[in-house]
Amino acid sequence: MKTENGFTLIELLVTVAVVSILLAVGVPEFKRMTEGNRLVAIINKLAGDLNLARSESIKQGRAVTLCASSNGTGCSGTTDWTSGWIAFIDQNRDGTVDANDTLIARQNALSPGVQLRATQFDDNTQLLYLPSGRLANTADPDGTFVLCETRNKDPKRARAINVNALGRVSLAQDTDNSGTRNDVEGNDVTCP
Repeated sequence: MKTENGFTLIELLVTVAVVSILLAVGVPEFKRMTEGNRLVAIINKLAGDLNLARSESIKQGRAVTLCASSNGTGCSGTTDWTSGWIAFIDQNRDGTVDANDTLIARQNALSPGVQLRATQFDDNTQLLYLPSGRLANTADPDGTFVLCETRNKDPKRARAINVNALGRVSLAQDTDNSGTRNDVEGNDVTCP
């Protein structure tokens, strides 16, 4: 008896239909997961640089400034940190990179499609860590960094870092179970 190998037309159509359904569901979810991982990587880099600035201020016994920087060599004076940031040992605590200051961290401009901004700090353009590891005493030393996608600006997908007056860094959590992370004051973060 002769056996036939192969697929029937119906089996082939069912397989193609199943694969099409899996791709229709899986590809958008994979893209969303990839975008989420990109946001997590950026926010983790910022948290690492904030912790580095604080620990270096304590270790060196000197002030350390972390600021938004578009050129990687000086502070840009903007509240939009998307263009990048730098951290440096600020010998004279003036918030500018001088010849005797030492650069300890640098982040180039973030990839297109995201926006990072500082909110609620007295000066949203830079943070000054004192040798004690605390933020410089200003009217409002604590604040939040918020990272959003520029395409949909959904605050539920935003990532955020809270920095308290002691200079301690924490990833923002959804403490009120609203589905959106909370800033340092307990309010839902917003995207511009």
